[in-house]
Amino acid sequence: MIKKNVIFSYLNILKRQIEKKKYLSFIRKIFNLIFKIFINSIKRKLNFIINLDKQDNTKIYNYSLEKLFNHFNCDKGTILKYNNTIIKTHNYTPYYEKYFKNIKNNKIRILELGSHEGKGLAAFYYFFPKSSLFGANINPFQMRFQSNRIEEIYIDVSSKIILKNFCKYFEDGFDIIIDDASHNLHDILLALPLLFKKLNRGGFYVIEDANQFEVYKNLNPTNETLTPIKILKNIQQKKEFNSQFISADDVKYLRNNIAEYFFEKGDMIVNDHKISDIIFLKKNG
Repeated sequence: MIKKNVIFSYLNILKRQIEKKKYLSFIRKIFNLIFKIFINSIKRKLNFIINLDKQDNTKIYNYSLEKLFNHFNCDKGTILKYNNTIIKTHNYTPYYEKYFKNIKNNKIRILELGSHEGKGLAAFYYFFPKSSLFGANINPFQMRFQSNRIEEIYIDVSSKIILKNFCKYFEDGFDIIIDDASHNLHDILLALPLLFKKLNRGGFYVIEDANQFEVYKNLNPTNETLTPIKILKNIQQKKEFNSQFISADDVKYLRNNIAEYFFEKGDMIVNDHKISDIIFLKKNG
């Protein structure tokens, strides 16, 4: 990890413990995080974390995005290998190719919330060969891939304080922001207006698994009926509504700055219910 990102992550993880009033956890993490940072730096130096810049993978640059996702075992593709079992996954490839094919060779900045082990970022490393990639995680020390084009950093999308600190930290904006984080209804709506302001003009904000809480009820503990898709369609159609998770000022900002809305459906099914709705929001140019 870049030194300044390590410092930001360390301080904000501790701030989050104070915000949650978890004082014993705060004390433990003071030392635990230092140990994790040390182990992470050793892994990087010894290449236990795969350095994509040093891989002889010239042919991979010619892979389709679907093949890249599947190659890195990323659930954005069509299949996922788990415990010797093949699982059918989201199949977001047609939509990423549809909306990003014209900019794939541009010098762009991509932020993924919830990048986890970095499988999606590894695929994007090859699909967007001139991109700078940023993986933001609630646990920023789990990435399995590294590169001079990939940065790792902490975020907690359930905290408005941490989200604001994150936005202040980055001076430059992003051309693509992908929310693949908690999939919690509250967190999706909390992050959207704040991070949309960090999106460059003409950029795309993507919300993956936008209806996952319809199956996993813990992702919508207050049983909100105004889902992100319904809220965004109300904004698109200029309908009035009230939501405890998104303010009138946020609605006004989004209404004035979203140029186009695209609502798509992936393929993953859980309990006979498709959980792969994906939203693409294009910012005014």
